[in-house]
Parts: sequence; structure tokens; C-alpha cells
Amino acid sequence: MVTIKSERAKELLLNPKAFNLYPLSQMRRYPGDEMNLWVRIEREGQNVKNLSFGGQLQDYEKVILETVSILIKGKKIISLDSLSLRECEAFLRDRNSETSLENIDANEEAKLKKILLWMRAMPDENSTQEYHFSTNLGAFRDLKLVDKVRELKAFLSSHEVRDLYQGNLYPELIDVEDMTIYIQAPYSSDEEKALFEELHILGIGTFNDENLNFIPEA
Repeated sequence: MVTIKSERAKELLLNPKAFNLYPLSQMRRYPGDEMNLWVRIEREGQNVKNLSFGGQLQDYEKVILETVSILIKGKKIISLDSLSLRECEAFLRDRNSETSLENIDANEEAKLKKILLWMRAMPDENSTQEYHFSTNLGAFRDLKLVDKVRELKAFLSSHEVRDLYQGNLYPELIDVEDMTIYIQAPYSSDEEKALFEELHILGIGTFNDENLNFIPEA
């Protein structure tokens, strides 16, 4: 069990700066089962203006995420890729020679890294928009590969798809082979499979071609 040792960490727990700033309805749910976590990231361009979170979390998890919020504020969103649990723990120390969180292990490091990568992949809410396949382009099947990729990426980044997958990892384009589209998306549970089928139906309707075939890639 992880134990909070430093006074600095205890102070963040008592007076949080990023926990429950917004209702959960205004946040995105982390889809993994490692942590009951909801997150909201506000950006200014590629920089993080504010990171807030909520959920049913253990005290040490709250402290770590409070630290993430502090360390990432004002920095580029890509900085989440290199942020580590060791850096968070060091930030929370009262003295360099005294640990701030006791009994931290490799599993906690892996858990945080997975969550940070998910945060990094969260879309910028200001950049998403509605997507409509232009009839001026002709039939989707007749487009060049580069044009198919462009249209599919725009479709997968649209409000329609983001709303469909709200609270889950968003689908990403992997490859295109004629009318077969390979998409990375959650596809383990029955709920995730039904969600992918809805995405497939949405794609067929958007591009107006029943021969469009979406294939999930885990």
C-alpha cells in the first residue's frame, strides 16, 4: 500500500488545486480499469492551460495527479510523454533525502504512464468540428489513397465520432486498402464491439457506400 509521507504531499491532499474543479459531465472518463478517473484538459494552442480531474481515487493517486497538473501547466501537451512517476515523487519531497511516497513500485509507474499517454491522445475540444463528405469529390471508392486517408482522418476527428466514443479511447486510422479500412479502437467487450458497429454504420452513411468495410485493430 502506498503511503503519503511528505508534508508537501499532505498539503496538496488537503488543499487540492485540480481535483473536482468541474462536474464529471464536463470531463472525459478514462476507459481503463486501473483507476476510476475523469479528466479535463484546457489548452491554448499546443500548451496546457489547465488540467483538472475527478473520480473515486485513492489519496496517493490524487496527490500524484495534482502533481501532474502542476508540472504540465503551461507546457506543451507532448510533455506528458516524458513525465514520470519518479519526477512526480521528487517534486513532492520536503527534502531531497526523504521520500514523499512510500511503497511505490513498477506497477504504479506503468499505470501512470498508461494514463498519461491517454491524456496525451485526448483531442483538443476546440479543434473538432462536424464532418460532411463533399459530393464534389465524387464516390469515395474512386478517390486516390491520399484523399481517402485525408477524408477518413477528418471523419474520425469529427464531433460525431468523438461524441460516439465519449469516455473511451478514440478510434484512429491505421491503414486503407481500397474499401477496407483498418481502425485502432477498443474492441474487447460486447459494449466496445457494439460501439464499433455503430462507428461502421456511421461511416457507411457518411460516405454513402455500403461496401465500406471497417476492420478493428486492437
